[in-house]
Amino acid sequence: MKSSALTRSASLIEHMVRLSGMRKRDALLGGVTQALQETTAAQKVELFSLVHDENKRFWLPLTQAITGSRVRFVSDSMRTELNMMTPIESDPERLQCVDRVATVLTAPTPTHPAYLTRFPITLAEGATLWGVAEIESTAALSETDTTAVARLLTVYGNMLDMLDYSECDALTGLWNRKPFDDLFYKTMQPVEPIESDLAPNAEEHRASTSPSNFWLAMVDIDHFKQVNDTFGHLIGDEVLILVARLLKTSFRAYDRVYRFGGEEFLVVLRSGDHDAAIAAVERFRANMANYAFPQAGHITASVGVTEIVTGDSPAAACERADQAVYYAKHHGRNQVCSEGDLVRRGLLKVDLKVGDIELF
Repeated sequence: MKSSALTRSASLIEHMVRLSGMRKRDALLGGVTQALQETTAAQKVELFSLVHDENKRFWLPLTQAITGSRVRFVSDSMRTELNMMTPIESDPERLQCVDRVATVLTAPTPTHPAYLTRFPITLAEGATLWGVAEIESTAALSETDTTAVARLLTVYGNMLDMLDYSECDALTGLWNRKPFDDLFYKTMQPVEPIESDLAPNAEEHRASTSPSNFWLAMVDIDHFKQVNDTFGHLIGDEVLILVARLLKTSFRAYDRVYRFGGEEFLVVLRSGDHDAAIAAVERFRANMANYAFPQAGHITASVGVTEIVTGDSPAAACERADQAVYYAKHHGRNQVCSEGDLVRRGLLKVDLKVGDIELF
């Protein structure tokens, strides 16, 4: 008995050490899923995140580990559709888990002959609910198992906090430049179901592989220097915080918003075609133009949009979007300009790089 306890303790420590060395979010997510399954010898482990979209909350399935199979990523947040997510009220026990921020055990039933234990996943020392880990087992988890799961999820939350600290802008809470390149290249990676990963009768949650283009929007606040000169940098910082909030509420949950420094922001958004992408960005521009900033009043933004194309690079796409912003700034401001549309109309020369290719 003592030897078994020591072995389990050593395994837990090994998993915690491995997790503490991971610096990529996907690797960390897969690592904690595997650690939960191996530590508890569970039949199945699933992780769900809480997604906020248009004042509603949804469950997004992330990973699944089944005995004898490797960890499977069942969805990609960048290619998530609403029909892949379920409303938070759809699972009362899971909802109870996050509402109480406590473990919830569901006993076996004739239709589901296994124990299902749900654990809340929190960030910022329990202040922020991130999601839920669900562990399915033939017997109720022991106190030792429950403690091990709690410790692994605490390590996972702490590691996410550390990544947030290094990858998020301290003022606005938006992503900073650091994680931009990794996400940019993900936009060109198709997500296909991996049949060898699927257990018999397992539900496939992966996103649809139907064409869905990605676009880069560069947002530059108009006359921001005047805001700082007139009202001071504290008010200027408040404007930046409020612009960040407008960006997050104007775009969908799966779109990524970055602050690149100063008054410059980037958005990587998914849209089926050019017109839909421009309409989404235009919605933000109008929201900002109509917003009354405390003390500073009405402030506008100029936005440049470009499509992310095969073989593209972050620098090349940003350069194209920046050219569209430059055009918007010098032709009235407070407008959305499409780099592709400007080129087609002969208003912008095609002398920019696309990936590693120089076009003239």
